[in-house]
Amino acid sequence: RVAANMGTGETERRMGVVAVSIAITLSVSRMMFAWAEDGIFPKQVAQINQSNHMPSTAILLSATMASLGILGCHFAGDFFLGIDILVTAMLINFLLMSLSLLLIPKRNPLLTQSITVIRGRKSQVTVALGGLLLLGSFLAVHTGKDLQSGTAWYMKSTFIWLLVMTVASLIFWREYRKLKDSGVDTKALFQNLPPE
Repeated sequence: RVAANMGTGETERRMGVVAVSIAITLSVSRMMFAWAEDGIFPKQVAQINQSNHMPSTAILLSATMASLGILGCHFAGDFFLGIDILVTAMLINFLLMSLSLLLIPKRNPLLTQSITVIRGRKSQVTVALGGLLLLGSFLAVHTGKDLQSGTAWYMKSTFIWLLVMTVASLIFWREYRKLKDSGVDTKALFQNLPPE
């Protein structure tokens, strides 16, 4: 009976991972679309399917990467390593969003005027500082537990995230340099949101 319950819990957790991967696929495809619009990714990724009006290439690439990540964790023998990597990535992503909310009036005053959710500057600063404090605390606890776990360094989500971000950053800077060298005003380009 205990074994049966454990099996059911494992199935539920795995189904949860699949459900989350669908949401991630949709959000990552949107980022890939924006990067392609900005010239950081190949332009083909930003193509819109004329029959369903969706960025099919970006969605397909995101789904493929999510599936490979799930399979990789499964074959590595630690299915939930992917969840730990996801938690690290999400915490850092939301920390950057909080920092952006704090700094956006100086970096992009025009975009600041179009904020409709939290309009008052005092409220924005309160939310941003609260997010930095709370999310920073969560990230410190999560990273501390990860680094103190008894697993090999290559099975720690922190090191995997750092490796992936290093490779992604090198690709970004290479493409960014190409844009600058071709005469693109990158400051103006990145201050405007891509079309919906």
